[in-house]
Amino acid sequence: MVRQEGNLIIEVLDASNVLSVQDIQKNCDEPVWATSSLLHLLNKGSGYGYILKYLNNSIGYILLRSLDNEEEVLSLGVLKSKRRQGIASKLFYEFEKGVIRKNVQRIILEVKVENYAAICFYEFLGLKKIKVLKDYYKAEKGYEDGLLLSKVYF
Repeated sequence: MVRQEGNLIIEVLDASNVLSVQDIQKNCDEPVWATSSLLHLLNKGSGYGYILKYLNNSIGYILLRSLDNEEEVLSLGVLKSKRRQGIASKLFYEFEKGVIRKNVQRIILEVKVENYAAICFYEFLGLKKIKVLKDYYKAEKGYEDGLLLSKVYF
């Protein structure tokens, strides 16, 4: 456990709770990471993350990766029934505390250009649009553009 606030508990992502990420991804209609990919990220891919639980039920997660002087947000998800309640913000702020503590220079992430809700959320958190990533995401009919976002700390 990382931190408890009332009935909310934020846990560090590890092998014991990694399947919760997949359950939330399914609920969010997002691509579901294979268990082997999640474990590889955590064990050998400089990855880490957090699970947010409410009354012992996993309701949100954030997947991250440490790079040289930056951290990358790989995926962030909240159960559909728990959205717009500050869950994603709590996860992001938990991650951000570590960024500041470790003196990380900046964070980055990619998002689909058409994902307006996510873009607005990340801009609310202080991330800025850096550039359009042409044909970044594979789609049913070809490719979709992505958007690179960043927040600079030091």
